[in-house]
Amino acid sequence: MEREDQPKRTRQATPCATRLFLHPQGSDTLPLNEDIFNCLYKNPEATFKLICFPWLGGGSIHFARWGQDTHDSLEVHSLRLPGRESRVEEPFASDISQLVDEVVCALQPVIQDKPFAFFGHRYLISVLKDFGGVSSIW
Repeated sequence: MEREDQPKRTRQATPCATRLFLHPQGSDTLPLNEDIFNCLYKNPEATFKLICFPWLGGGSIHFARWGQDTHDSLEVHSLRLPGRESRVEEPFASDISQLVDEVVCALQPVIQDKPFAFFGHRYLISVLKDFGGVSSIW
C-alpha cells in the first residue's frame, strides 16, 4: 500500500510494435487480439463497446456471452488471461507489468474506433489505468 509521502508509481509503456512475448513453445510471436479479448458476438453496427474484466481466476466466457443478449448498439469484449481457457498452454502471468503491456497493446485496436467503457474487477481496471495509461468512462 502506498503512503501519501511516496510518489505514485508510474512507468513508461513499451510501444506495442517493439514488444516480444515468448510463448511456452518458444515461438517469438505476440498473442493475437482474439486470444486476449474474447468477443463471441461481433457487431460491426454497434455504436459502443463494453470491455469486461473477469475477477482474478475467472474466465472471459461469463462476460463474453452477454453479447448474445445485449442491445444491437453494443459489442461486448472480455479479457482472457494467460493460463486460462484457450490460452491454457501459456503460463499464468507472474509479472504485472508484462500483463499490463499485453492487455494495453491488445486493447488499442479494440477501442480505437468507437466509444467504450470498462466493466468488471476494479483492481485490474485500476492497474490498467495507473500503469497502462488507459482511461475510459469511469
